[in-house]
Amino acid sequence: MVSMTAQAYKTPIEVPALQSKLAAVAPLIGVAKAGKRIVAVGLRGHIVYSDDEGKTWVQAKVPVSSDLVAVSFVDDKNGWATGHYGVVLHTGDGGATWSKQLDGKTAAEITEKYYAAKSGAELTPDIDRATRQAKALLTEANTQTLLGIHFDNEREGYVVGTFNRIFRTEDGGKTWTPLMDRTDNPKELHFYAVYADDKATYLTGEQGMVWRLDKAKNHFVAMQTPYNGTLFGVIVDGSNLLVYGMRGSLLRSGDEGKSWERVQLEGNRAGITGGVVLPDGQIAIVNQAGAVLLSGDHGKTFQPAKITKPMSYNGIKPIAGREVALVGSEGVRVETLQ
Repeated sequence: MVSMTAQAYKTPIEVPALQSKLAAVAPLIGVAKAGKRIVAVGLRGHIVYSDDEGKTWVQAKVPVSSDLVAVSFVDDKNGWATGHYGVVLHTGDGGATWSKQLDGKTAAEITEKYYAAKSGAELTPDIDRATRQAKALLTEANTQTLLGIHFDNEREGYVVGTFNRIFRTEDGGKTWTPLMDRTDNPKELHFYAVYADDKATYLTGEQGMVWRLDKAKNHFVAMQTPYNGTLFGVIVDGSNLLVYGMRGSLLRSGDEGKSWERVQLEGNRAGITGGVVLPDGQIAIVNQAGAVLLSGDHGKTFQPAKITKPMSYNGIKPIAGREVALVGSEGVRVETLQ
């Protein structure tokens, strides 16, 4: 008779991802480049990579089987992935093997300790809110999803997620600092994406909200768009800023988010789930209905690209020239945009 102890339930962060011959054609959500290598992440902890521009794929060794939703590389070796159960994974070999740096339980403990110390020294409304949230999350630690990730280099990066969750590392993920008191987000809205370059750092989230980092104050300032639904991501094209989300919503700003205009996409009402600036300067966006749309006028207008085998898309990454890697409901594919 098998004991109850032997049958004890293990969470997905305690169980490695199963190896599967179908990993590259199962649902995948995030995609990145590690040098010339393509790396895609998705459900059940699946991570696959290709060194021949998508002709063949290899499944990586991953210590968790929780769903992964975002991935970021800074060179051909160092990358990070994040997703459900608050996991942050790191690779130092270009995506072949991964290790866990953070999970929801550890993140909750770090947060509670950090704000307990701050509230003892200084108590502001933002710190009070963050302290209360930290205590509440101790009982729900593994339910907190991290939805977005961005690393500037091999040391500095952000992860963001549900209920105002945002952390920063300055040592490659060995330690993390919570920044929940550094956001104009009193409703604790979800963050879906983080983008950073030399000029600015942006977050997108629920209720049509965009946040821009005020570097002088180390505070994320809220900017309301004309849309009140969820925004999944942001594209920065020189001085132009585009944000996209549910129901085909695409908004454009030419003044760093001070004012916005809607971009009309005729016949496209499906959620826009990814967008990039291509090497030739065009902008590409993808949606859940299997469309890839291109803009040659900095996001003012878009036209459909020809795709050989559409699927419901979750993300897009340029490879070289007109080639892009697309991830979605049927895995990862490489297409040449026409």
